[in-house]
Amino acid sequence: MSNQIKILSPGPACRRTRRIVSQLERYFEVRQIPVHFEIETDLEKIKAYETWILPTIIINDTIVSRGYFPPEKLIERHLTKT
Repeated sequence: MSNQIKILSPGPACRRTRRIVSQLERYFEVRQIPVHFEIETDLEKIKAYETWILPTIIINDTIVSRGYFPPEKLIERHLTKT
């Protein structure tokens, strides 16, 4: 089973979003953990999460961080065990 990572972002040109996605991709690649990324930019869908700090990282339906790359222990806590 793959882990689901959703990133709420103001748009594809957001430098902070690109940097966080790059860091997350490296994190999962090094550990060989299966993951599926989705970047959500639709404001109406973002509103459902009640957060205004972007980018927001959601791992397996749990908000893990808002505006920053989360510590590794926080990422690991929300991963699906395979």
